[in-house]
Amino acid sequence: MGRGGGGGGSHHSSHHSSSHTHHASSNTHHASSSSYHSSGSSSYRSGSSRYSGGSSGGSGGGGCFSTFVTLIVMAVIAGGVYFGLSDEIPQPVQFFLIERSTENREALPESKCTPVDVWYQDDWGDWIDEEGEEDALIDGMKSFYESTGVQPYLWITGEDGGQYESAQSLEDLAEAKYKELFGIDEGHMIVIFREYPNNSSEYICTVTPGYDAETQVLDEQAREILLDFIDYFYTDTDLNEGYFFKYSFKNAGERIMQKQLSFRQMGIIAAAAVILVIGLIITANIVKKRKIAVAKQKTLQAQEAAKQAKAVADQKKTDFNRKKYEDELETQYVAVNCPNCGASNLKIRRTTVGYCDYCGTAIKVDKDGNIAIISGDQAGT
Repeated sequence: MGRGGGGGGSHHSSHHSSSHTHHASSNTHHASSSSYHSSGSSSYRSGSSRYSGGSSGGSGGGGCFSTFVTLIVMAVIAGGVYFGLSDEIPQPVQFFLIERSTENREALPESKCTPVDVWYQDDWGDWIDEEGEEDALIDGMKSFYESTGVQPYLWITGEDGGQYESAQSLEDLAEAKYKELFGIDEGHMIVIFREYPNNSSEYICTVTPGYDAETQVLDEQAREILLDFIDYFYTDTDLNEGYFFKYSFKNAGERIMQKQLSFRQMGIIAAAAVILVIGLIITANIVKKRKIAVAKQKTLQAQEAAKQAKAVADQKKTDFNRKKYEDELETQYVAVNCPNCGASNLKIRRTTVGYCDYCGTAIKVDKDGNIAIISGDQAGT
């Protein structure tokens, strides 16, 4: 039997069992849509302490599909032309959207799980038949066991499992199979996987842990992680069935035991980072504008200071020239005494005629400073 291309899925989960129904078109390699439901019935069975009840399954994309994840998906779709996509989501993005482990978990103590030598049952007989497939499958399951302390058992139902077409019927089968294999040992986990015979691109899968395994390690989120990895690697047609299950168990075991940031937390961090970057950009722009304004103000102040300095210098030059002129002019005057009335301290410029301030006598001073009284007719000469 092989498996077909991947597609969307529908989880059916209970408090004890988690199930996953996978549907796809024969030409589609990647998952394209999902819907999730809860099992309708609720019952508790004492003695073995295993029970099942209705509770809604988590989202394969991380439980709370935050705005951050939505933006990423929108960005991927927007980049469809670049990636050569149509309505498909690339596998790296699918891997990123697998349920994240947001709880601190400790591996189940060895005393709570008595290991058995049987790891799987292939009712088809040809799912795990190629050379190396069995080793790969068991290696992956052992890795899950080492990580979680819970030993898994895989049951691939065949043609005889046709009556188990609903999640509830498969979970009932898992309950019975668990008791048959492990009795009252509550540290194991049964995974029943059934691919519909008439459509190799559809399957249903249920994860049923024992009470100790569930309450200490394999809570609903942990089971969703395993179902998401099964869904993810189921669509990888480059892997044969042994390796498909190997990587599903191995990756699920590692993620379950490592606490990660939830999509909501990642969204908050991303939003805070964006706000911080925007704040830094705004601050940088404000600082830049402030520096430009300060530099401009300093330039204007420098220009004004230069103008004032030039005005002062020009005034000093004017004052100097005027003083120089006055000093030079002062050297042209001669202090004389009036020869008519004897008045003193009369200043008369050389080569000109001056008049006594007291008696009005016209006095002429030659270029050598000699004085002479002149008549009225000579005063104009």
